[in-house]
Amino acid sequence: MVDSELTKPAPNARSDAQNDGRDATEARTQRIVTTALVALTALGLAASAALLVDYMRPLPLFCSETSGCAKLRATDAAHMFGLPTPAIGLVGYGVLAALTIARGNVARFLHLVVATFAALAAGFFLYVQVSMSTYCTYCMTVDIASIVLLSLALLRVQSEADLSFPRGGGIAAGVFALAVSGPLLSHALIRVQVPAVIAAEMKKTPPGQITIVDFIDFECPYCRQTAADFQPTLAKYQGRYRLVRKQIPLSRIHPHAMFAARAACCAEAMGKGDEMADRLISAPVEDLTDDGCTKIATQVGLDEAKFRACLSDPATQKKIESDDADFKATQGHALPTIWINDQVIEGAQGPDALRKAMDRAAGVGG
Repeated sequence: MVDSELTKPAPNARSDAQNDGRDATEARTQRIVTTALVALTALGLAASAALLVDYMRPLPLFCSETSGCAKLRATDAAHMFGLPTPAIGLVGYGVLAALTIARGNVARFLHLVVATFAALAAGFFLYVQVSMSTYCTYCMTVDIASIVLLSLALLRVQSEADLSFPRGGGIAAGVFALAVSGPLLSHALIRVQVPAVIAAEMKKTPPGQITIVDFIDFECPYCRQTAADFQPTLAKYQGRYRLVRKQIPLSRIHPHAMFAARAACCAEAMGKGDEMADRLISAPVEDLTDDGCTKIATQVGLDEAKFRACLSDPATQKKIESDDADFKATQGHALPTIWINDQVIEGAQGPDALRKAMDRAAGVGG
């Protein structure tokens, strides 16, 4: 008879096998965590870079002009601390990428801290999109990736997962570089086609002058704010630009906008377009009625009878319809929209954005 004890593994052999199994499981978990971290961080970098490229171009390269991305670009959430929001996102993901490559307890802890702040910011921007019922595919990619990265950063701390060095870190760095460089190279290599409507206005402008095409609604609060923000820069470049205003009265939400649009068209036809526009943009909204606009017209020196006749002239309405067709031809979707040569400013971006666009158009630089 064979002694049954001889068939049992020695206690040390069993323990070594269990340890080897645990080590293999831990190593597999670490590989999964680090691979997922690299993949999601690269995805966030690429999406952030693509968004930034679209913010840098007159017309978007990656987003459709009628998409949620473009609509969000025209809101206050598009700029923070004087910078385009995607630029802040790209910097944040750059920090996450560096911490993904870094090794050790401190690096893992800092990764978790930065990922926590990124996830909180992502939650805020997701709330903004939901509250506006406007969704941006690239923004959602950045935000959802940030939230998932927080979970992975926590798993990294728990499993003490680091990329192998130097091979794993080098591969990750290459992946991150490609994720950013792809959109940025596309921006550099693919030229923007200026809409035909804008190109036609630029041809009408005397040589050496800047073309400004302002699609405006005189009741729109953001248009009013942008007009005020633009004044110092226009004063700086006085005599060096040609300003074309095109009327886009959003009558469904601004009941006085059509009255003001007709008044602006008539004043322009009668040689007082700039003076009338300045008065309309600064007048109380409740004064933008037919009678209120007529009163303003007489204040700028227009003949009341001729002005009233112009307001009811079918040609005035046709001019507004033509301006609206021009806006649609540029694939415009939000107000204010101002073209400065081949650059477009969408939404109330503040005086700095307007000044920089004028400086670039004048060849002065940012």
